[in-house]
Amino acid sequence: MMKASAKRAFSLFVSMILIIASLAIYALYVRPAYDEVTTLRGTMKAKQDLFAEKQAAVDKVKALIMQYKGAGRLEDVISLSLPQNEEVSSVFNQLQAIASSNGMSVEVFNVQPLPMRAADAEPSKGKKVSLVRPLGTLRLSLRLTGSYSAFKDFIRGLETNIRAMDVVSMKVEQAGAKGGDSFAYTLVADTYYQSP
Repeated sequence: MMKASAKRAFSLFVSMILIIASLAIYALYVRPAYDEVTTLRGTMKAKQDLFAEKQAAVDKVKALIMQYKGAGRLEDVISLSLPQNEEVSSVFNQLQAIASSNGMSVEVFNVQPLPMRAADAEPSKGKKVSLVRPLGTLRLSLRLTGSYSAFKDFIRGLETNIRAMDVVSMKVEQAGAKGGDSFAYTLVADTYYQSP
């Protein structure tokens, strides 16, 4: 039988051998595998990021393709907003519809064509041809009657109307009995069209 001190020395020796063996196993097998896993994770993350970037680029291209597929509709909207000729009857109909939908009545409607805004129609030597056509302007004068809140709604309707219009001036006068809710409005606005 072994003495207690010999048993202790033997158990210490076995423990040291187990610790050295576990360190050797860690250094030879676990650490390289862990490093390889870390490298593979980094590679996978980089590839996922690259895939996400390429997917975002593909989505943007698809969105542009869809946007330009509707270019014909865009051209129609621009033609309504900035028509190719004066279309005075269309302007009158739009203003009449905006006024009546807001509870106002149009009493006077006048149209005055203003001079064309100059553009480089004929290039001189060394200049490129401008793709921008000169703009024509129609100065609209209206006299409307109605309440103040109806007039505010009318102005809001002009802002959101498909045809581009700029309010140049307006004048408000009392209409009817003093202190009443009815006012007379004189409005001057410009609308635009493309010259042919």
